[in-house]
Amino acid sequence: MTGPHGGDGDRSRPPQRQDGLPDWLRRLLQVMLLDLCSTVIVSIGVTLVHGVFWLNAVISLLVIALVTGGLFAFYPDAAHAVLERVSRPLKWGGAALAWCFAGAAVMALVLLAGTGAYRLRENASACGQPLELRVLTAPETLTPLRAAAAEFANDSEDRGCRKYSVTVVPEAGPVPLYDGFRLLWRRSEPADQGHADAQQLFGPQPDIWIPSSKAEYDFIPKGSPQTGARGMAAGAAGKADPYFRPRGSLGSSPLVLALFTKAHESVADPIAAPIAPNTAGLLKRIADAGVKLRAVARPVPETSAAALAVTPALYNATPSGDNRGDERFAEPADLVAPDAVSLLCRFRQQAAAQQSEPPDDIAVAVPEQVLHDYDMGRPLGDRCGAVDAGSAPYAKWRLHPYYATDLPTLDYPFVQVRWRGQDTRERDAAVSEFHRWLERNPLTSQGLRDDRGVIPAVHEGDTSHFYLSRLQEVVGNRVMPGVVGLTPAAGVQETLDLIGAARPRVSVSLLLDVSGSMGGAAQARGGSRLVRGTSFLRSLVSQLQSNDRVGLQVSSQAAAPNNPETFGNVPQDAASPDQKNAVASRLQAVASSGADQPLSDAIAAADLGSGRQNLILVTDGQLPATNPRIDSRAEFLSGEFRKRHPGLRLTVVLTGPATCGSSPVRQIVAALGPKGGKGCVPLTEAPEVEQAAELLSGLR
Repeated sequence: MTGPHGGDGDRSRPPQRQDGLPDWLRRLLQVMLLDLCSTVIVSIGVTLVHGVFWLNAVISLLVIALVTGGLFAFYPDAAHAVLERVSRPLKWGGAALAWCFAGAAVMALVLLAGTGAYRLRENASACGQPLELRVLTAPETLTPLRAAAAEFANDSEDRGCRKYSVTVVPEAGPVPLYDGFRLLWRRSEPADQGHADAQQLFGPQPDIWIPSSKAEYDFIPKGSPQTGARGMAAGAAGKADPYFRPRGSLGSSPLVLALFTKAHESVADPIAAPIAPNTAGLLKRIADAGVKLRAVARPVPETSAAALAVTPALYNATPSGDNRGDERFAEPADLVAPDAVSLLCRFRQQAAAQQSEPPDDIAVAVPEQVLHDYDMGRPLGDRCGAVDAGSAPYAKWRLHPYYATDLPTLDYPFVQVRWRGQDTRERDAAVSEFHRWLERNPLTSQGLRDDRGVIPAVHEGDTSHFYLSRLQEVVGNRVMPGVVGLTPAAGVQETLDLIGAARPRVSVSLLLDVSGSMGGAAQARGGSRLVRGTSFLRSLVSQLQSNDRVGLQVSSQAAAPNNPETFGNVPQDAASPDQKNAVASRLQAVASSGADQPLSDAIAAADLGSGRQNLILVTDGQLPATNPRIDSRAEFLSGEFRKRHPGLRLTVVLTGPATCGSSPVRQIVAALGPKGGKGCVPLTEAPEVEQAAELLSGLR
């Protein structure tokens, strides 16, 4: 049967399309979809090997379009057949792909919303505690390192919160530092199991140590005594406590001899070489210019690594070979200071007072870097604040550096210090990040030369940093050479032995008043009188040489100085490291107790030995009522007692409230002093280490 419109002939016709699109347009859209899909696939593959995605996509699309056009032009039937077969799965695949894209878009919106909420909460929350890095360095480098550390901490900010904070503290000198690292940062070994205070730490154990030179680093023991031989072996494997990891030099600074302006104007010579062949030649040049130096002011070597480094050159500068005379020449009694910043701060204070003229008969031996800080008016460590260096008083006190090839150059190595129980990944990463930051922002912007001894140029427009070339512009190119040789410092122990042989030996008997009144408040710098007195004595003991002698006795009604069982007494012996540790640990552990023992009785009962002895009595002075019959007792001290101890020199160190004119101190000093002793010395606001250095220098 046939239909009304042609019967069987209608069955062969394809069903009518419902989308209403012309056949040619439908074919074009299919071809375009196929070409675009092919283009994306080919472009991704090519981009993995070479080029940029958008460029590969354009080239791929052109090539595929040409190939497709050629197929439809020359092989239309085959092209239509392929297109029909591909279009069916693409129809279903396209729907699935659309659902995938829709799901991905929804997930992206959810993730973006969650991330935004987290960011808002994180920015609104309070900042956490930044990780603190503890840096130990020489007093002379406090100013540049603190400036650099502050910049590093600011650069570590993330969304207004600091990631790191850096605390920079001064070291006490190579000799105390030796014991500090040897005893795991304790002041001394415990003197008694019942006195845990004897193990009080110096302070927080440093994460970073920046010594003045490699010689100072080499001097420090690399293994603790508690670990013994096995500990030293562990140290070689990186497991000792503490473990040191040096990471190279942060810069350099030569030691110089500096003259004040008036003396410099006499010595300056525009045609002379800026670097003398040796220190002897430099001193001769100064003398030939009519400047008669009475001394070279150098800090105390036991408390200053820079002073230690310059000492051999000063000893070799005189042809006589008399190191004892050289030592007196290098440490004038009126300019004794524990470090270079203390010495230069004294000059700055005198300049501010405008009550005296610069000592033009003095040369000052200091690192070039700290002289730069002094002349440019920067703060000097913890001792002096910033000043206007261009004002008249300070310009007159300006120091001008002079150089010699045998004056050593300090190289400031960066040393990471790891302590057992504190060596975390976070702390190690922080130390590494600070070191990388210093490599990108070197200390040449803080008054140091680079590690080749070259003065770097100032970065144009940088007015916030202190480059050494600015001082060069002030004092002149012929004064400050652009390049210096890197002469290494001599070994620390070798130099200490040299100084010990040059200095007169001194025997010191320490007599400490530990009565109840010593628990009162000190007159200067706060704290108790006993704490102030023991701090002074510890500083003095730390500066003794191994060929000196030292002993300790305490005195009160409850503690007899001549009783060997009295806790605190240490018989006099050579000032070896063990003897100094024993005295220091007793000083750390003593406590005030008992009523006052009359000062005259305490002195008479003290074990003073024989020969030339220096008795250093630390007391608050006591009341006249505590010392009855003081006149007759003073007569006994000046008569019979003096006959038994003809070489005795007495120095009374007062913590206050009594003064040197108070009774009974006045009568006792009149009876036994001074005869080479210091008589009476009140403790002042100055640091104990500085006052101890001045007293010890006077005794020598």
